[in-house]
Amino acid sequence: MSSPACNPWVAMDVTTDPVMRSRLLRRVHDREFSGDAGSSRDVRALVRESWRRSLAAGVRPDQAGAPLRLTPSELERARERSPLGPVIGIIRSKLSSLDEDARQIVAIADAEANLLWVSGDRATCEQAREMRFEEGAAWSEGEAGTNALGTAVALDHPVQIFSAEHVIAAVHPWTCSAAPIHDPGTGELLGVVDLTADLRTHHPHTLPVAELAALAAEAALHLESLRTAEHLRERWEGAISGRRTPSVLMDKNGWVIAARGMGELPSRLELTIDQQDGAIILPDGRGGAVELLHGGGAIFWLRGQSRTSPSRLRLQLLGQDASAQLGTGRRERGLRSLELLAVLAMHPEGMTTEQLALALYGERGKAVTIRAQVHRVRSYLGARLVETHPYRLTVPVEADWAEVTRLVSAGQPREALRAYRAPLLPSSDAPEIVEARALLEESLRRSILTTADPDLLSAWLAHPSGASDLAAARALVAVLVPGDPRRAAATATAAAIARRLSHNPA
Repeated sequence: MSSPACNPWVAMDVTTDPVMRSRLLRRVHDREFSGDAGSSRDVRALVRESWRRSLAAGVRPDQAGAPLRLTPSELERARERSPLGPVIGIIRSKLSSLDEDARQIVAIADAEANLLWVSGDRATCEQAREMRFEEGAAWSEGEAGTNALGTAVALDHPVQIFSAEHVIAAVHPWTCSAAPIHDPGTGELLGVVDLTADLRTHHPHTLPVAELAALAAEAALHLESLRTAEHLRERWEGAISGRRTPSVLMDKNGWVIAARGMGELPSRLELTIDQQDGAIILPDGRGGAVELLHGGGAIFWLRGQSRTSPSRLRLQLLGQDASAQLGTGRRERGLRSLELLAVLAMHPEGMTTEQLALALYGERGKAVTIRAQVHRVRSYLGARLVETHPYRLTVPVEADWAEVTRLVSAGQPREALRAYRAPLLPSSDAPEIVEARALLEESLRRSILTTADPDLLSAWLAHPSGASDLAAARALVAVLVPGDPRRAAATATAAAIARRLSHNPA
């Protein structure tokens, strides 16, 4: 009896006869691609989803195999540019006992599943060429259908594909196991390592072997990054010798290696360019220049003081598309971070950990949660943004909801309504946000009702927040004199709201 493995990423368990399993899958494949699909439980869900993606991309079961994508010169350039080049030897050494003893093919592809290196048993490699499993071929799902390389790239996860789980019939005699390789610093997908062999040699443990090879490659890349960082540090120390200008040393991905005179910095910097003078800007608004170093790193040299003297925190929290931005840095859109920043903006005097926990989570709030949130905000927007003991914002704040409050207090309800795009963080259930949201809307509403201005009352009723305001609708009817052509519509609106509220009293 054939049965798939319990692990959905593995094709089948060690007790399954590969030949019998292959025959069953071929029957399912024939039904699927002849239009008589049904819902067979003999095919893993991830395989069936991959089949759908492959067919949508135009892959045909009867095509000869994968297309050759790279010319010899393009292949050579791709190898030279590949970040996996320095660790190819390590990957092959981890798998050297398999490629000949088990007649396995070891293949290494780029992040788009283009084969860059293929090695292994000579006879097996020659057989694999018949389906174009060779250097320069494109094995993404969009080009070659379901296969371990392409599906591992599509799902960013190690996976094993067996026999007729492949879309293309020419690949049915084969089994393959592939594992993604990631940049250890950024998590970016760099490529894939794959083990391919005749289906009769299938073993579920082949996938963990591929995973170990990928992990070995990532470990080697990490060691290489440490060596590079040390080399860059030596260059930086030489560059700052005799200079007093504050500076920070970064690797090619923006990770901070060392700094002098810069104060607290996030662990990774995302730099922007001032469109007016071309200066490079840190997330906290300070400007300077960048010196590129041989080996992929860079030195940021601080120029004068903060260009925004100091950076301003812009909080756009009205509506669903909410964000926070410090100076010209990147935007934070996470709800928990925005709640934290909003509450701190409401309390410029500062708050203790316990006060913040109560404001954000009520009685269930925990100090450890607050510390984690503050750490995330400081790492993402800038370490200087939030002080501790007590927690408070250290920069000027420009908040859209605060502008609405200011306009209401200044007796300018028309301008306040224009600025009030939507409720404050409508998805938030943080106690203080819920209270502030209700207070903001009610203060705006009352300022409008007291004007007895028909145009302003009409504008409020047209706003999503005022669409069910029966008091406003009745007030509009009351201020419109008999004979005013708008009075009939206002009366109808009030009646409709009353009916709606009677059916939904909550």
